[in-house]
Amino acid sequence: MATRPRPRRVINGVTEDVDASTLKLGPEFAVSQINNDGVEEQLIALNLSEARLLMKAFMAQRRERNTGAATAAVSAGPSVDESNQDDDFEDDLSSDPIVRKTQEYLTVFALFRDEETVSAVERILKSPENADLHPFEIAQLGSLSCEDAEEAKTLIPSLAKKRTDQQLQDLLDDLRRFG
Repeated sequence: MATRPRPRRVINGVTEDVDASTLKLGPEFAVSQINNDGVEEQLIALNLSEARLLMKAFMAQRRERNTGAATAAVSAGPSVDESNQDDDFEDDLSSDPIVRKTQEYLTVFALFRDEETVSAVERILKSPENADLHPFEIAQLGSLSCEDAEEAKTLIPSLAKKRTDQQLQDLLDDLRRFG
C-alpha cells in the first residue's frame, strides 16, 4: 500500500509541512498570536455556529447603521423583535457575492442556532477537563457533527493522543444534547 505524501504549503518561498495529527497547522494556528498592535494574545478559533452569530450581529449592526438615519428622521418606531433576527440574517443576503456565499454556508452548516446554545457548547468545550485541547480542536468539535469517537478521531486526528474512545464519546454525547 502506497503512502500518501504529507500536504505541503509554500508561503513566502518557504515550504512547510502540514500535519493535523500533530497540530502542525502553520503559524496561523499557533496558540500565541501577535495582534496588529504588537501585543501577544491567545488564538481564537471559531466554530461555524460562533462565526454565524458574529456575522449575524455584524449584519444587524450594518442594517441598523444604514437605516438608522432614515428611521431617526421619521420617528422612534417599535423595537426589532429578537425572534425575527434569525430570519433577517438569512433574508439580508449581501450584494457582495463572497459575503452572500458565506452567509449561505453558515446558515446550512452551523449546528447550533441561538446564542444560549452556542454559549453552552462553548462552556462544555472550554471546561477544565478539556483544557488540553487546542483551539483548532475545540472549533472542529463545535463544527462537526461526529457520530462517534472513531469518526471524531478520523476527522480530527490529534484527538487520538489526548482522549480515550470513551472520554471522546462522552464529550460528543454532551455536545449532541444541544444539536
